[in-house]
Amino acid sequence: MSDFSVYAEDAEKVKRLMLAYQASVKADYVVLCHRDGSIIAEVGSIGIDATPLAVLSSASFDSAKQFGLLLGGEDIQSVSYGGESRSVYISPVSDSLLLIQIFSGTKLPKRIEDFNRLLVEKLVEAVPAFTQNTSKLL
Repeated sequence: MSDFSVYAEDAEKVKRLMLAYQASVKADYVVLCHRDGSIIAEVGSIGIDATPLAVLSSASFDSAKQFGLLLGGEDIQSVSYGGESRSVYISPVSDSLLLIQIFSGTKLPKRIEDFNRLLVEKLVEAVPAFTQNTSKLL
């Protein structure tokens, strides 16, 4: 379970940032979650419960990190999947938080890494507790 609280005013900041981001990259759905599957914030909708999505995304990202270690210590920064009708981009905000982004179509938006990096910076600036917690799931 997550080891910090998000206060109402912080939750509003996060929601505003995520809504602006969602509109700018045309994401169907954006979820900020703890690596234990706890949903912190979500915007948009794809018609499914986000908790299994968060848990599977965490497992997927952790697997990618292990691949990186096997390949000589590569630091994996993100994981992405392209399906027949949707694509997914998963990236860390901190050691214990992930951003999951779902897009229509088979390809991710151009420069998604840059846009994602800016959102992460704004989230951490808005809520410094996101990077000051003590749990580190590996």
